[in-house]
Amino acid sequence: MRGAGFVLAAPTLRAAAGQLEASLARAATGATVRRYVSRPDLRPPVLTVLQRRHGSSPGYVFVAPTSGPGQPGAMIAEDAGNVVWFHPVVHKVVTDFKVQRLHGEPVLTWWEGKSVHGLSDGEWVVVDAAYGELARFSTARGLRGDLHEFQITPWNTAFVTSKEVRRWDLRPVGGGPHGHVVGGVVQELALPSGRLLWEWHSLDHVAVSETEITAKPGPRFDYFHLNSIQVAPDGHLIVSARNTWAAYKIDRHTGRVLWRLGGKRSDFELGRGVRFEWQHDVREHANGVISVFDNAAAPQEEPQSRALLLRLDTRRKRASLLHAYTHRPPVIARYLGNTQLLANGNVFVGWGGSPFMTEFDHAGDVIFDARLPHGAESYRAFRFPWTGRPAGRPAAVVRGRTLHASWNGATAVASWQLRENGRPTRTMRRTGFETALPLTTSAARAEVVALDASGAPLGTSASLRID
Repeated sequence: MRGAGFVLAAPTLRAAAGQLEASLARAATGATVRRYVSRPDLRPPVLTVLQRRHGSSPGYVFVAPTSGPGQPGAMIAEDAGNVVWFHPVVHKVVTDFKVQRLHGEPVLTWWEGKSVHGLSDGEWVVVDAAYGELARFSTARGLRGDLHEFQITPWNTAFVTSKEVRRWDLRPVGGGPHGHVVGGVVQELALPSGRLLWEWHSLDHVAVSETEITAKPGPRFDYFHLNSIQVAPDGHLIVSARNTWAAYKIDRHTGRVLWRLGGKRSDFELGRGVRFEWQHDVREHANGVISVFDNAAAPQEEPQSRALLLRLDTRRKRASLLHAYTHRPPVIARYLGNTQLLANGNVFVGWGGSPFMTEFDHAGDVIFDARLPHGAESYRAFRFPWTGRPAGRPAAVVRGRTLHASWNGATAVASWQLRENGRPTRTMRRTGFETALPLTTSAARAEVVALDASGAPLGTSASLRID
C-alpha cells in the first residue's frame, strides 16, 4: 500500500462508492442520447457536465465513446456539454481521438477498428480542419493495428502499436515449455503511405519474467501489454507496459532500454506515493517531469486510480511525487485512462473504464468535471484548441413552422441568419449543436446563413420549400 496520505478508510470508501452508484443510477434515468432534427443520422451520447469553474484551459473536450447509449465514434464537445463535431462509426469503435500536428498544421487523428480473436485490429486515420481524410493506414508486415497509440513525430512520421504472438518457454512464469506469449511491437511508419521505417519488439529487450501477472499463463500470455508511446524531449522513446508496471526509455536508433521506471527492475528509487500499477499513458515532459495514469487495477492494488506527476532525477536515479490527482467520489479505472499536462499547467484526466473526465488546476482543485452515460467509456479524454471549417454546407430541416439548423464541426458559428423568400428576417444566437428558428406565416421558401462573431457569413444551407 502507498503512504497514509493516499489511503481512504474503508467506511469512507464505501460511502463514496455508494454516492457514485447513486449518481450512476440518476444519470441512467435521464436522457442519455442526443437527437437532432437537422441531422437524424447523428446520435451521440449525452456528455453531462458536473462541475465547471473559471480557470479551465482553452479548448474543447475530445472523447471517443466506445460503448453504452448512442453511437460509438469520435466526439468534440464544448465545456457546456454541447456537441461540436460527431463522427459515428458502424460495427467498429474509435480510440485515441486527439489533435496533433502534421507538417505544422493541426489535424485530427484516431484509431478505428474492432477486436479479432481477442486482439484489436484496425487503421489509423488523419483528417484536416475541413474534416477531409489525409491518410488511412495500418501496420506494416501484416501485423494488426493496435488501438493503444498513434503518435505523429516532430519529423512527420507515425509511431503506432501492435502485438505479436511467439512460441515461448513460459516455465519461468509458471507455464509450460512450449507456450505462446504476446509481445508488444512499436512501428515507425511513413505518412501518408504507412511504409515501415523502424521497428521495436519488447520480446527482444524485456524478459517475460518482468511481468507482474501472477496467474498461470493461459493460451496466449500477454506479459507486456504495450499501451503508450511518446517521443521524449531528447528524441528517444518512452514506452509504457501495463503488465510489467513499468515505463521504459528506448534508444530510438538501437532499441536498447536506457532506463526502467517502476516494475521489478526499476532503475529509479521510488519515493513515497510514486509506485504505480497497471498504468497507462506515461509521458516525459520538460525538466524531468513524468505524467502517468495509475490505474491501480485490475486486479485492484489500491483504493482508487490516480493521475500522477512525477519528478525524475536521472543523476541520482530517484523518482519523487509532485502531485497525485484523484476523483471525488473515488473511481477505479480497471482499464484505459490518460493524464494530459496542459499548456497552462492544468492537468486533464480521462478516467478510462470509468465514464468521467476531469480538469485540475495548479493547486489540484477540480475546475471541470463531466461524465458520459452509465455503461459508456472512452479510452482517453483530452482538451485541445481546435478550429474546424467543414467543406460542406450547413444542414437545415423544416418541421412544422420551425427551421432547425446545424453545421457539424463548424467551430466559428456564433449565430444563424434566417432568410425567408430571399430576404433576411431574423438572426438568432447559436444554441448548441442545433438551433431552432421560428418561421413567419408568409414564408414559402427559407434557408439559413451561418455567421461568425463579427457577423460575416460562413456558409449557407440549401433553400427549402415551406409547405
